Amino acid sequence: MPYSRHTVLGIMSGSSLDGIDLAVCTFALDPAAADTIGEWTVDAANTVPYPDEWRERLAASTLLAAEPLYRLDAELGRWVGNEAASFVGRLVGPAPVLAGYHGHTVFHEPAAGYTLQLGEGAALSRALGLPVVTDLRSADIAAGGQGAPLAPVADHHLFRQYDGFLNLGGIVNFSIRRPDRTFLAGDLSGCCQIMDRLARLRGQAYDRDGRLARSGNPVTDLRRSIAALPFHQQPYPKSLSNQWVVNELWPVIRDHPATVEDKLRTFVDFIVETIYDALYPHRPAGAAASPLPVLVTGGGAHNRFLLESLQAFHREDQAFDFQAPDGIVDFKEAALVALCALLRYHGLPNSLASATGAVSDTVNGALYAG
Repeated sequence: MPYSRHTVLGIMSGSSLDGIDLAVCTFALDPAAADTIGEWTVDAANTVPYPDEWRERLAASTLLAAEPLYRLDAELGRWVGNEAASFVGRLVGPAPVLAGYHGHTVFHEPAAGYTLQLGEGAALSRALGLPVVTDLRSADIAAGGQGAPLAPVADHHLFRQYDGFLNLGGIVNFSIRRPDRTFLAGDLSGCCQIMDRLARLRGQAYDRDGRLARSGNPVTDLRRSIAALPFHQQPYPKSLSNQWVVNELWPVIRDHPATVEDKLRTFVDFIVETIYDALYPHRPAGAAASPLPVLVTGGGAHNRFLLESLQAFHREDQAFDFQAPDGIVDFKEAALVALCALLRYHGLPNSLASATGAVSDTVNGALYAG
């Protein structure tokens, strides 16, 4: 069966509350082929920042009672659908025939068997005028998985030239392609959520290029307190909720008497070593082995000090080459959502058990026909 071409819109709403990323992607698909996805392209992409009102409402969503939470769910679906329709209406190239939407995560408790992402699919589909796939984690959780990370689906299908992957978003997560082509993956800790909160204490939306962190000094006892949080000791696979970042990690950092600059430097140092600890057992073997290329994406990939610190950190060897290529850094997750929607539409697995800990690969997503 020859590959068929499908143009899909992916919409990603991240935990850092900066806005929604939209990417129109065209995929060559053949379910019977060894490589289910052949050539693919990002045809158009854009980021729509959240207005202050939406950022505040979403930040407070975990505190809402049932009725206002459901109202917010529907209203967010309509808002995202209208923004996506405006974006699609300006396209010059191929128009999408399907959309996927990750939604804004409010609750994520896989151990208790549930996850919730806001942005009602029927409202979004009606506003956009396309079939829409939402709820991309629940089937994996029902199969005993973490419902996260989803990124290895894109790593498997779209980025075969890499074996290491790192996402520096609101939460930092990684994945490694094993020799048998399965994945080890998991969330590591908070990331941009924490750095942005600290930068706002200095009147900045975020720490541009890591300048504040670069000017700080590491604080040993703060570093130990961060590392001692129980989540950081758990084995993989594991995943984080935004509530853990806000309720467990942030108070440890917020309440320490160090300066903002020193807190940022300490946190960057912690993140860098945590990443290295996760990746290092999977480094290339042999003294003459070349460093393993690691694809770095997410908002934190724009933090120059963080990237420089990753490149500079090593033990007895320089085991990794962290790469943040233009065109992929900001829209990998939106492309992932587009891919997950396409796979769901064709009844193909879009979550990998080797990465999430589920009993099997699963087909995730609710389809709203539009």
